[in-house]
Amino acid sequence: MAPTLKEESPCNDNKIKCTFYDLKHSNNSARVRLWLRIHGSLSEHVETVMLVHDDMDDGGKLAAVNPLRKVPAFVVKDSGLKLYESYVILSYLEDKFGGQPDAPKLVMDTPEDRAFVQLLYTPERRTMPDPVIRASKLKEIYERLNWLEITIRSPFMAGERISHADITWFPTCVFMEVLLPYVFDWSPVFHEYEKFPRLSRWFEMCTKNEHFASVRDDIYNVLIQQKKDGRFDGVRGVVSCNPDFQWKYM
Repeated sequence: MAPTLKEESPCNDNKIKCTFYDLKHSNNSARVRLWLRIHGSLSEHVETVMLVHDDMDDGGKLAAVNPLRKVPAFVVKDSGLKLYESYVILSYLEDKFGGQPDAPKLVMDTPEDRAFVQLLYTPERRTMPDPVIRASKLKEIYERLNWLEITIRSPFMAGERISHADITWFPTCVFMEVLLPYVFDWSPVFHEYEKFPRLSRWFEMCTKNEHFASVRDDIYNVLIQQKKDGRFDGVRGVVSCNPDFQWKYM
C-alpha cells in the first residue's frame, strides 16, 4: 500500500529521485498516474504518495508540498523543485524520462502531429454553484464533446498510438461517464454509438489498455461510492429546482 501523507516514511533507495503526491479520484492527478503506469519501469525512480481526504482537509500539511494546497504535486528529491500543475509535471516527466530507449513514446513525431495533440487539450474549468453558470458550463461540455467527435483521429485521439491527448482527456471522461447521466440525466455518454460514435470507440479502445482500465477503476469506484453517500444530491437538487434551464443534451 502506498504511504499517505501522514504515513510517509523516508526513502533510503538512492534510485528514488522524485515523489508524486496523488489523490485517487482527482482527474488531474490521474493524468500523471496514468503516464507513470504506462511507464511502469519508473517505479524505482518515482515514489507515489497516495493522499486521503484528511490530508486534503488539513491544508497545512499539503501546503508543505504545494503552496496551492491541491493535487497533483511533485517534488524532485535532489533539487527540492516542487511542481504543481498536471501539464507541468507531465512535461517534466517527458523531458526527464520520456527519451529512454525502452520508454513508450507518447510525444508525436512531427510538428504537425504535436500541434494537433496540443489542439486537443482543454483548459481546466470549474463549475460554479450558481445554476446560470452551471448550465452554461454544461453547454460548454456538450459543445466540446461535439468538437472532439469531429476532430479526433482513430483509434486514439491523435492517431495510431497513445499520446498526451489521451491521458489528458481520459480521466475527465470517466467523470463525465458517471456524472452526466446520474446528475443531468444524459444518455450513457461514451457507451452509445449514435451521438458520439467516434468518442465511444475511442473510450472503448482506451479501456482495453490495462493502465487506462486501472485508472478508470480508481476514479469510477470512488465516484460510485460518493453517489451512494449522497455526495451529488445537492447538485441534483439544483437541477430539479431549475427546470427552465437546459441540463440534458443527449
